[in-house]
Amino acid sequence: MNVKQLLWWLLLLFGEAILIAAFIFFRGETADNIFYMNIAVSTVVYGLIFLNYRAPWIDLDDKSQKKIGGLGINWLFTWIYVVLAIAAMLCTNVFYTFAFTTQLIIHCILLFILLLGMWASLHASDKVKEVYQQETTNRKGINEMKTAMQHLKDKMSDADGLSESFTRRINSLEEGLRYISPSNNDEAYSLEHSFANAVNDISFAVFNFSTNEEAIENNLKKLERIYQNRKNIYSN
Repeated sequence: MNVKQLLWWLLLLFGEAILIAAFIFFRGETADNIFYMNIAVSTVVYGLIFLNYRAPWIDLDDKSQKKIGGLGINWLFTWIYVVLAIAAMLCTNVFYTFAFTTQLIIHCILLFILLLGMWASLHASDKVKEVYQQETTNRKGINEMKTAMQHLKDKMSDADGLSESFTRRINSLEEGLRYISPSNNDEAYSLEHSFANAVNDISFAVFNFSTNEEAIENNLKKLERIYQNRKNIYSN
């Protein structure tokens, strides 16, 4: 435990000690069961505020940033609970006098609302992560296409005798990959894989361009056809 963590725990415990001391000092004629219940509720309120401000809002190690998806819901229900719990303690002990059972039911209802908010926050976070994972999967084939094309461009930079037409068409295809939309369509996955394979075939033959020019031209036409077909497929 480093100094920062130690200081945080000391602050948390010191604040709790002040809270309990205040309840003891202003206890008056409050019955034991209500007294201890109010301390417990106040501790939950104090802990929620303290922990929410202490916890980082963004996890830089999580690329999906799923925590942001549930952040608003978490804060909304936290503050609803905090405000209502404090109001309930004041109304049932200061302004009016309610029986212990009635107060317990009220605080159980408020705790239920808090737990419901926590569940909704976690559900929203999981949904954000699910969408991120789906988008990552959808882009996998496109990334494969771009990687294969970059490998071909590296091969072309070391090859001699490439025709101007061939270079222009490859550059046009590479530029066009920027405008392909990710898709969760099985046909899109198949076309993306076929595109990468065709590019790899050209990469293998490009060093002997003059000898393999006919095969390269056939693969290039195939590549352009696959590109056009894939370009017209969007996400479901």
